[in-house]
Amino acid sequence: MFFLFFTATSLQTHTTSLNLLISATDNMVFSAPLRILLLCLLHFSTRAVSEDVDPVILQRIITRFHQNLGLGQYTVVFRVDRNICLENSTFPDQNLLARVTNTVQSNGVYDEDNLVAAKAYPNQHSEYRLRNLLGNILNVPNQCVVYFSVNSPCLTTCLSNGPYNIQANLVGLRNYEGIKALAFRYIWQHDDKQALKNRLNVIAPHLPNYLCVINTHRCDPL
Repeated sequence: MFFLFFTATSLQTHTTSLNLLISATDNMVFSAPLRILLLCLLHFSTRAVSEDVDPVILQRIITRFHQNLGLGQYTVVFRVDRNICLENSTFPDQNLLARVTNTVQSNGVYDEDNLVAAKAYPNQHSEYRLRNLLGNILNVPNQCVVYFSVNSPCLTTCLSNGPYNIQANLVGLRNYEGIKALAFRYIWQHDDKQALKNRLNVIAPHLPNYLCVINTHRCDPL
């Protein structure tokens, strides 16, 4: 008997190889235990690389941002170590919150390699102000990326096919190789929940979407 051990990162590296191996052996004869072993490795490798954010931890992180950035529409996109999205931590700490708050409340765009943030500005939605700033965040795989907006991206502008849409950002988030989530406090008041779900599924299928209602213990899948 033998045992195989893989980290989440190494499992991601081997997923493609396992797929190819199983495909190549479809017409070959293997003992039942060996074939089961191969299928189990593929199953657990897929589970490892598609791990979801902990909804309780997500709510705590969003609450810290919300307590400092206050009322009004704003968007924050950040990348952190995957463990921060799975275990309790001090993220975001007070120093980071102070920097982000000072910039955003002055109508500026906070832009660092692992976090960008902005609030709505006349004639510009907060999501749209960040549309060209996600490259550095999405370029580092195997971590955790969260796209948080107070209100859900609206159907008539952000999720439309018009000139101010953010579809490319959502597709990029969907394709990110690591933990990822789109989250918001409220569904935009002029939109219908089911219509929003349908549109998000068209733009970015299988992207985890969460509704993080204020004063609740956890975020819930949309």
